Amino acid sequence: MEGSKTIRTDIFEYDKAYSAFKSSTTQNSNGALLSQTLLNKLKDEGYICQGDNPVVVADICCGAGDTVITFLQNVPFQSGFEIRAVDANPEYSGYHGAEMVGPAIYQPLSSENRGIADINFAKAKESQIIPLKNYFVRHADVLKADLSQILRTEDEINTKQAPFRLVYFSHCVYYFIGIDDNIRDHFVNMIDKICSELLAEDGIIILLHGSFQPNSFAAMESKFSFNKLKDVIPTAEEHNQLSPDCIIRNACNKLGLSCFEIPHTSPVNFSRYLPEYADVFKDPSRYNELLSNEEAMQDLYRMLFIAHRSPQDLYQDASTSGLANLVDKTVSIVKSDGCILSHANMQIVPSRNASQAFKQKLEAVVNDILHSKCTK
Repeated sequence: MEGSKTIRTDIFEYDKAYSAFKSSTTQNSNGALLSQTLLNKLKDEGYICQGDNPVVVADICCGAGDTVITFLQNVPFQSGFEIRAVDANPEYSGYHGAEMVGPAIYQPLSSENRGIADINFAKAKESQIIPLKNYFVRHADVLKADLSQILRTEDEINTKQAPFRLVYFSHCVYYFIGIDDNIRDHFVNMIDKICSELLAEDGIIILLHGSFQPNSFAAMESKFSFNKLKDVIPTAEEHNQLSPDCIIRNACNKLGLSCFEIPHTSPVNFSRYLPEYADVFKDPSRYNELLSNEEAMQDLYRMLFIAHRSPQDLYQDASTSGLANLVDKTVSIVKSDGCILSHANMQIVPSRNASQAFKQKLEAVVNDILHSKCTK
C-alpha cells in the first residue's frame, strides 16, 4: 500500500486489501450505475421515488455505508432518503454492548460509540451528496435479529406498517455460506420476512452478489476464504447449492416471489509483475522484497482480499486452499484471461404484496437495462 513501510503477515489487513481490490476493478462503480439507472427508470414510470415523504431505505449488512451511498447518488429526489442500516461488525455499526433489540429510534450516538457507517452517513447528510434526510445504524446479527422489529419504529410496528420502498442486501451471502451450513433456511426466512413485513407494495429488495462462474473472483473467494468449493471451477451441483445468486433465486422460487436479474461482469486486474514475483508471494518471509515495488505489493493485497486471511495462516495451510495454490491459481487465470473476471448478479425482488402492474413494469425496466450498455 502507498505509504506503507511494512507488510503484516500475522493478521489480515482488510483496509489495505480492500483498497488494492477497489483500485483494480470497476465492480463497485458498475453496481452503483445499475442501481442508479434502475431507480431513475422506475422514478420515470412513477414508482419508488415519488411523493412528499422520504423514501425509507434499509441497508442490511451495511458495512461502512459507502456502498448504499454510491447506489443512491445521481438519483434526484427532492423528498430525499431516510436510511436505516444494520451490521454485526461493531467497527461499522458502532459498539452498543449487547446486540440491539426493540423498535428503532433516531438517536445520535456518542462519539465513543460511533462506527464507520454512522460517520459516513453523517458526512453524506452534511454534504448532501445524496438527499439524505435522516439515518440510523443498528448493531445486530441479521441472521438472529428480528428485522421487522429493529428496523421499524414503535408506531410502525404497532400499526403494522411496511415502510420500506428500498432494501439493499449486498455482498454478504458469502459470509453466511462460510459460517452456517443451514444458510438456505435462514435466508429463505429472512427474505420472506422482508417481503411480507417490511416492503411497501411498490418496494423492492436489491441484492448484489458475485456468481460462482468458472475461474471467477467469487469462485476464488469461496475456495480460498471459506473452503466451500473443491476447485475454482465449480461443479453444477456446487454452483446451484452455493453460488449466492442461485441461493437467492432458489429462495424466491420456494417462496413464490418474482426475481428479476441483471448479470454483469467486471475485470479484476493485476500488474505485469504478478508472475515475476510469484515465488515471493508464496513465502511471507520474503515480503520485504515487495516494499520497493508498489505494483507487486498491490497484487499481494489483491490476492489476500480473495482469501480474507493472513499470509501466515495461508502459508501454514498445506491444503489446496493454502497460499501456494492461491498464487498459482491467480497467476494461471490472469495469464489465460488477462485478469480475474468478477461475474456479478443484481437481483431485484418485489414485495409479496406488489401489484401485477408493478411487477410487469419492473420486468420491463430490467429488460430495458439488460439491453442497454449498462451491463456490457
